[in-house]
Amino acid sequence: MPSTPLLRLAAVLVGLAAAAPAQFTVTATSPANNARGVSPAEPVTITFSQPVHPLTVTPQNIRLAGRWSGPVPGTLSIGPGGTSVTFRPSRPLFATEIATLSVSRAVASTAAAPLTGGFHAAWWVDAAPSTGTFVLDHVVDYRNAGEGLIRTYGFFAGDVDRDGSPDMSSTNEVSFDVRLMKNDGCGHFGPKVVSSLPTGTEPSPNEGGDFNGDGWIDLATGNQNGGSVAVFLNNGAGNYLPPTVTPIGGSVHGLAVLDADADGDLDIAATNQSDIVLLRNNGNGTFLPPVLLQGGNGEWALQAGDANGDGRPDLFCGAAWSQDVTLLLGNGAGGFTPSVTRSCGGFPWQMALGDVDGDGNLDCVVAEATNGRAAVLRGDGLGGLLPAVSYPVGSNPVSVDIGDLEGDDDLDIVVASFSNGNATLLRNDGTGTFGNASTIAASSAGSCAVIVDHDRDGDTDVILVDELDDKGFVWRQDGPGTAGVQPPTCDAALRINSFANRGGFAGALPHHLPGDRFAFVNVSGQPGQLVATFFGVPLPAGAPTPWGLLNLAAPLDLFFSGFLGDPLGALDANGETMIPVPIPPGLPTGLTLTLQSIVSTPTNLALGNPEQIVF
Repeated sequence: MPSTPLLRLAAVLVGLAAAAPAQFTVTATSPANNARGVSPAEPVTITFSQPVHPLTVTPQNIRLAGRWSGPVPGTLSIGPGGTSVTFRPSRPLFATEIATLSVSRAVASTAAAPLTGGFHAAWWVDAAPSTGTFVLDHVVDYRNAGEGLIRTYGFFAGDVDRDGSPDMSSTNEVSFDVRLMKNDGCGHFGPKVVSSLPTGTEPSPNEGGDFNGDGWIDLATGNQNGGSVAVFLNNGAGNYLPPTVTPIGGSVHGLAVLDADADGDLDIAATNQSDIVLLRNNGNGTFLPPVLLQGGNGEWALQAGDANGDGRPDLFCGAAWSQDVTLLLGNGAGGFTPSVTRSCGGFPWQMALGDVDGDGNLDCVVAEATNGRAAVLRGDGLGGLLPAVSYPVGSNPVSVDIGDLEGDDDLDIVVASFSNGNATLLRNDGTGTFGNASTIAASSAGSCAVIVDHDRDGDTDVILVDELDDKGFVWRQDGPGTAGVQPPTCDAALRINSFANRGGFAGALPHHLPGDRFAFVNVSGQPGQLVATFFGVPLPAGAPTPWGLLNLAAPLDLFFSGFLGDPLGALDANGETMIPVPIPPGLPTGLTLTLQSIVSTPTNLALGNPEQIVF
């Protein structure tokens, strides 16, 4: 057949297609995106479409972080055939927090194909099963002695000092500052460390993350009257440096943290009532000039997450004046395209994201400030939102958070209501339908409810902030009765993978640990005290001793100490010691081990809670 220019062009195009490397993508992760009830110590496996180039598999390119616990250190290994990478954490995540996996575009295949757009996934860490009822444990005062109104809108519960416990970084609108109160590891918060902002800035929305890549969690605030975003970098010793303030105009009411351009660092998106403003990170916690995006009529609330399952973070924007939610799909290169706009039925003051119905797709929950309702907009997994379904809450709701309140592996809703001075707890029936409502109280104006395991026992707690009294009401999960079983105390607590729920005792399930991975055994108490941990036969009705209830029957054997091989170890300056214990493969199924620790105190000894492990 005679050659023609058209045929010659076709032959060239076929040759180019054959020579071009195949697209390099992430085909699966374990845990899966939007999974719920994931172990705090779960290894993360990323499966690629082609063998990955070993030189691109680095801690800078593959990162895991907890919403509250911050950047997670760990080790990376490439699987057989080179198409999978496993990240094994060197510490557990916190119970009942959100974990986020980020893979940068710098990861490449052995054929030099880049991971265009990078990859993003998130999941929810397990919570210990409990009653879902709460008792007021104590009240935190954010004011200094003799001080008047500072208008605390809320706080970020990140572990700023990396001692293994969530702290409080409160944003105070009238005193124009952030006040850091550190957790002593037992759920009590210490003296306030004040970081000031320029007068008149009025910090309100807040979110954390490691903005400069040094392994310490930092804080960003949106400043309403200041028309700006402030970034408080960590000084590497558990306190904040003076903030860097970036003007973005307008009044800032929404703030989200994401890697918008897949370069391995965290960017910031914020709303100013006229636009969504994207601040792209230079990699060191400084930011490029703002990029403006359109998100509706009166951009107000903002959240980030993967709405269409392509492994790239998208933006959900709640618009004040049109009372709807616009979803903008990210391309992994810093660009966003509006996908759908859906009415939410009221003023979207704040939003939270999560898979509430268990279909693997990201859903959006909105606090509707004008009509006293919480709206649930389910995602279709393709970048669309279904019509809103609303539930009554208190008057003027201005905060919403989602998490597993009972430890049944579904996501519940907590909405704080300014005019009622309380928060409404809505329980999920497992299908994304909510009911069984109850309330927890502040004093006059509920401004923010935060779901966090503040006392580190493994179950879910809620801290409700009152904006007019400037107090935090710490509502602790009231777990099942444990008569005859030694509870964790501030002098001695034993945790298995962040749980101190007396697993295996009084009806609580034991800790099930699969082989060929690590379990993290943590003991806490007073700094510098000696500690030893024993194993033996469980004694459900504990034997009284001068140091607490002994829930192990003789004979007792030493399991480990603060320093392996020594009969005794010591707690560190934070009152902690953690041992990563390798679980070998091939152990007999059902093999059990019951542990209990004893810790010295300045005047005596203290027994910790028992925990039972089943392999």
